[in-house]
Amino acid sequence: MKTNAILKLLKDEAGNVLALSAAGMLVLVALVGSALDLSVTYMARGKLQNACDAAVLAARQSMTGTEFNQDVEDEADRFFDFNFPEGTSGAEDVAFSITQNSSNQGELEGEASATIPTTLVRVIGIDDVDISVNCDAVQDTGHNDIVLVLDVTGSMNDAPSNGSGTKIERLREGTLGLYRALETDDGSITRYGIVPYSHTVNVARSLRNRDILVNQQHLGGSFTYNQCDTDGYYIWNCVSATSTTALPTGFYNRNRKYRYITDISEGTVHIRNSRWNNASGLYPGNRQGFRTSGEGCIEERPTIDPDNPAPSGEFIIRDYVTRADIDDMATNGRDTPRQFGRYDIDSQAGYSQTGCPSEASRLAEYDDETTFSTAINAATANVTGGTYHDVGMLWGARFASRTGFFEGNNFNRGDNVTEIDGVPVNTHIVFMTDGRLDTGDSLYSAHGVERYQDRTRGNGTQDEQHLARFAATCTLAREMGITIWVIALDVTDTDDIEACATSDSHFYTSDGSDLEEVFEAIGQGIGNLRLTR
Repeated sequence: MKTNAILKLLKDEAGNVLALSAAGMLVLVALVGSALDLSVTYMARGKLQNACDAAVLAARQSMTGTEFNQDVEDEADRFFDFNFPEGTSGAEDVAFSITQNSSNQGELEGEASATIPTTLVRVIGIDDVDISVNCDAVQDTGHNDIVLVLDVTGSMNDAPSNGSGTKIERLREGTLGLYRALETDDGSITRYGIVPYSHTVNVARSLRNRDILVNQQHLGGSFTYNQCDTDGYYIWNCVSATSTTALPTGFYNRNRKYRYITDISEGTVHIRNSRWNNASGLYPGNRQGFRTSGEGCIEERPTIDPDNPAPSGEFIIRDYVTRADIDDMATNGRDTPRQFGRYDIDSQAGYSQTGCPSEASRLAEYDDETTFSTAINAATANVTGGTYHDVGMLWGARFASRTGFFEGNNFNRGDNVTEIDGVPVNTHIVFMTDGRLDTGDSLYSAHGVERYQDRTRGNGTQDEQHLARFAATCTLAREMGITIWVIALDVTDTDDIEACATSDSHFYTSDGSDLEEVFEAIGQGIGNLRLTR
């Protein structure tokens, strides 16, 4: 009887559908739940990867050169926590770490992990899923040519509004931030040119003899002058003469030692000693002696513009700049329109101030911070003069141009190339000034003594003409592919210079206390960050 009951129960199929449905529902929940939980986990992993990438990029951006320290780690942690805070997608046990690649100190490596709780698949015993990612970042600086155009006018000897010492001392220390930010061991080449400027620039050593006028300064218009014999002290046999273009050939005859001064007020050119055009003395009259003297400051040449030539006999520096102004060189030793005059305080009169900055230097590599610092100190040794932004920027563009005075194929002496070993060379100008443009019509500048010689021509006041030249040079440089960074040190009104920068993010202000950090930020901006995987 009992056996029959058991057999009957085994053969009873009532309720099987419910049991099978329950089992199927469990499988269905597992399948759907795994898809949903997998989707959440996948999105969480993507957010974790993005946070890891952002952290290593921010950390590498904050590094000075290849120095990895606690500040760098803290910067990475801040960015990671911001992009993947605890609890994102329900995450638990979130962890992040960053290290420096021992074989490439320019590369940072990060690891991040988290645990993501499940929801539906808990029914099959899976309570959470572990996720982890790796990230790497390197600052791929490539090759860079950087021309530093540095204001060394008299006010740079003043104290900054914040910070110790003088502004010129802060500048010397500050530029080291740029060097450190770009100091890498990844095979990148960074070269620096240095152009200190005031109302003129000391560039003759970087030029060729043919780029300098043979024996006369640029003069224009009709004027009278006295031609005399002299032994360097006494003057005799003076004869009045008239010129309509420039002083006559033979005026600097080395046997007779003729000399002159270009004070053309009331139409008279007076006689005065000129060391550059003397047969004897410390600086001989030939161009080689002038160029290599260490005091090779120049007078600017007239504007080169075939579409708007100057009237015959007129010397005109226009209130704009052409590409030819930047790139054209003298074709021979007598190519007067393309040659520069010699800044000669002994052949001038009627000026209120003179001064010749330290020598500029062409693009060159510096093996270490010490040699770079030595070059900066030498370039900023002479602190003097008025503020001619246009003169400084024009020569910065000339030193940076790949198609002008220092073109790679230029007489086998140029070194401004567009690529090195197939890798492009990026070109930058870092322009730093502590003041607004200040020309002064009685200052002896690269444009002469403007009150008397009236070389600069254009619309508006004299300052407005120079500002127009400055703006035109900035525009041309940007069109040439040069990135321009501008630093205004203790400048309350930056309207005149801010527009020169490539963009708003390329313009910086400083009160002196943070100048090194500003230069460092520029260096970090010049380097190109990239993820390595």
